[in-house]
Amino acid sequence: MNSAFVTRTGAIKRKASFSFMMHQVAILLYLLKGKKKATKGHGAYLKRFLNKVVYNEELLNIFRTNQKLPQNYGLYLTERVVEYPWMLSRLSLQSSTILDAGSTLNFEYLLNHAYLSEKQVVIYTLSPAGENRIVRPNVSYIYGDLRQTILNNDTFDEIVCISTIEHVGMDNTLLYTKDNVYREKKSNDFELTIKELKRLLKPQGKLLLTVPYGRFQDIGWLQQFNNSMVTRLIKIFDGTACAVTYYKYYSSGWQWATEEECADAEYHDPAATKTAALDGAVAARAVACIELIK
Repeated sequence: MNSAFVTRTGAIKRKASFSFMMHQVAILLYLLKGKKKATKGHGAYLKRFLNKVVYNEELLNIFRTNQKLPQNYGLYLTERVVEYPWMLSRLSLQSSTILDAGSTLNFEYLLNHAYLSEKQVVIYTLSPAGENRIVRPNVSYIYGDLRQTILNNDTFDEIVCISTIEHVGMDNTLLYTKDNVYREKKSNDFELTIKELKRLLKPQGKLLLTVPYGRFQDIGWLQQFNNSMVTRLIKIFDGTACAVTYYKYYSSGWQWATEEECADAEYHDPAATKTAALDGAVAARAVACIELIK
């Protein structure tokens, strides 16, 4: 065997082992420091938590049937802990073409999942800045504005848009792009995205969409949706079927909730403060998860 290949393979394995070790150390420090958002290990801990959640079929069935979540579920963690399992629980197991509108599926542990691994996945996001491109035959990337895409009518069987449309028309230069064209204040432009996503769906195609929910808030780089905005969104889509599921963050973690229980929820802006709130919230305190059929 080629000695250079052996040496290179050994170096790759040592690097992976060191990376895993540092990952585990970061998680340990995060736990020891009381799960504070500012602690370096927060992202690593969230990723480990999500890895376990999305592959737990019993838990996915709880999301699929809108049952009560386990006590302390997702405590001190972002809304992704309910958005991802909700979304996966509603995807078809069939081979299909799926659009990721906003690049929230762009992780190996999600793309490896049985609900996604056999699908043709198109990841459509605003800018390649900071984007980790995952190279595999069934995944492709397009960069552009979701208000007006370059894609043809009736292209996708399914579209997922996880916590994305609340950023459309807002100031996206803080986190997502350096292009000042997207330093905007067009709060109604989410309507254009809804129309565009419907155009891209095949007849009877499914849109799975989530937004931070509660009392309306204009935070600059996003806006939190309230009941009237969600109602408007659904009316604009004007599909053949619709279902809305709500989840709320309590001091005891995330839980299934009613619209009324979520109506006064306030967003905790992680860009303004790097620490968690007193109740442990690190971003949204409630989300509306909307399933729409064309």
